[in-house]
Amino acid sequence: MESKGTVAVLISTFVVGLNVYFTKVGTTFISQLPFTAISITLAGLILFLSNISLGKLPMIFSSGKNYLPKFLWIGIVGMSIPSIMLAYGVSLSMLSNSFLLQIEAIYSMVLSYVLLREKVTRKQIVLSILSFLGVALVLTEGVIKPINIGDLLFLSAPLFYQFAHVVAKGLLKTIDPTVVVMYRFLIGGLALFVASIMFGLNPMDFSRTIQGTFVVLYMGFGYATGNSLWYYGIKHINLSKGTSIIIIYPLVSTVLAILTLGESLSNIKVVGMLLVFLSTLYLSRVKSVSREK
Repeated sequence: MESKGTVAVLISTFVVGLNVYFTKVGTTFISQLPFTAISITLAGLILFLSNISLGKLPMIFSSGKNYLPKFLWIGIVGMSIPSIMLAYGVSLSMLSNSFLLQIEAIYSMVLSYVLLREKVTRKQIVLSILSFLGVALVLTEGVIKPINIGDLLFLSAPLFYQFAHVVAKGLLKTIDPTVVVMYRFLIGGLALFVASIMFGLNPMDFSRTIQGTFVVLYMGFGYATGNSLWYYGIKHINLSKGTSIIIIYPLVSTVLAILTLGESLSNIKVVGMLLVFLSTLYLSRVKSVSREK
């Protein structure tokens, strides 16, 4: 199951990278709060219908009854708050600065070590640092840029994601990953939906254009697919290891920018890509273990 979990996280990494790219695109058609609200809610509805069709209705009711406080935590703290941070972050900062999200690896190692009693090896630490440096080279080309509010949001959002993941890790021992993700999205999305209406914003503004409709539909399926794979993955491998792998997802957005916007591929970016590839390759082979009590 270790290998299946690792593959799931690797695929999730690609999907999450696409999600960040389309978040940037989507917020040009609709403001950040309603865009995030409708995208996350749609993802929850997709997973709800999927789980119903697979006969998981009894699990949905029983888990909701027994673990509602934890679902509220991962939905609001672990989805609503960081998702809106990310949406505003990509609007207020350059997409390339999303490399700052890689601070999540450090948050994960600390929280996993303290709360989940996962063993974090020196090898994981070194490889994560190398991967972080590789992503930084690809996205910044070695140029340090002034930090702004968007950059601060990039630094803050991953901490909230990790607050949710450490709780979700425990739920995954008894609950199907797609059910956990479904609750996360439905609660997180509906909370933002209500907030949008309270601020006088219309979450359905996306439907005014074909492009906006396409992006929202993609985001619904992208969120549902990427997060389901992510939770399946961390069910079978250490959270710290999974996070060490998935932190490369901004690289996907950068490659898309090179392909679609005609950005050049410098020597520094090539070096960075090699660092990321080799670090992730070795991280994927690290065996997940817990610390002895």
